[in-house]
Amino acid sequence: MAEDKNSVSKTLLWVSVNTLFNMLLLFILVESFFVSYSFSYKLFADMPCEAVSGTLSDITINEGMTIRELASVLESSHIVESKEMFLARVYIGKYSDRIQSGTYSLSPTMTPDEICKTICREQSEGAP
Repeated sequence: MAEDKNSVSKTLLWVSVNTLFNMLLLFILVESFFVSYSFSYKLFADMPCEAVSGTLSDITINEGMTIRELASVLESSHIVESKEMFLARVYIGKYSDRIQSGTYSLSPTMTPDEICKTICREQSEGAP
């Protein structure tokens, strides 16, 4: 009889631990999905950091400045929401080898694509 109780206790403990592990795994998978979706949506929706802002910041890109350094400057100046998001946009849009040194007036209301086109000195699609 004691062995039956011990066996039932072990089985119950194993089922409980297994259930907890599965619930934790499910939580991690669902949370990963939401983080991935949010990142992808922000990346491909091409949304500005702020919807309304009248501030312009002069950003200087020096010769030899890396894209990571530029992304950090843009993030610390609150021009872009996240340097990782900006880096992804630069590489996906293939702007990485076209960025030109100079001083640019950038705003948080500009989309990442507009920022990239500005620092690459490309005309916007609607400009003649």
